[in-house]
Amino acid sequence: MDFAGAYLILDSKEAQMSQTAGTTGNDDEVGAFVSMENLQPFAKVVFGDGAHEVARCGDGLTLAYRPEGNAGDWTSLGMQLEEGWPRIGGGIILSQSNALERFVRTHVVKIEESRDDGATEFKLEDVAWLVRDTEEQNIVEIRVGSGAWTTVKIKELSLEKEKDRAVAALVKVSPDLEMEVSADMCGWAERLGAGAQIVPVL
Repeated sequence: MDFAGAYLILDSKEAQMSQTAGTTGNDDEVGAFVSMENLQPFAKVVFGDGAHEVARCGDGLTLAYRPEGNAGDWTSLGMQLEEGWPRIGGGIILSQSNALERFVRTHVVKIEESRDDGATEFKLEDVAWLVRDTEEQNIVEIRVGSGAWTTVKIKELSLEKEKDRAVAALVKVSPDLEMEVSADMCGWAERLGAGAQIVPVL
């Protein structure tokens, strides 16, 4: 997810400028190149499922991160340390490719009612959808709201993982879902960020 784009809903243009330009967001520096070469981590953000190293970019202000133990490229956060560790941790979470699915999976509710058509109903706030399996494990049928049934291919997931399959199908057929839940996702990510352990790297 474009986490700075998500924070744009909450913070107007400031976060978008930081992510796009890779700067501190100051007018004088918009468009300036910020080097991410030879960065040295000064802290680790430790979540329950892994840790990420955090370093300052070449401007000495803008932060970047990478998974711990990964000697590859750094990813710019477009943030400064002054924004606080909950927000920094939240930015790391939102930058993951599966952030939307993780958010939906955390908040989805399965409606425990039997249906004659063999479908199962799920809800995420105001979004309701039905999912039913087909003869192929990675092919499901989904109907969002009062729309038509759609056949969609999802990633390989066992039939027992009903919520994961339902979430994967919803994300696949709902291109606007990310923007619709962006504000809630930011709050969720910052709460997770607030619960992360911050470890200095000496």
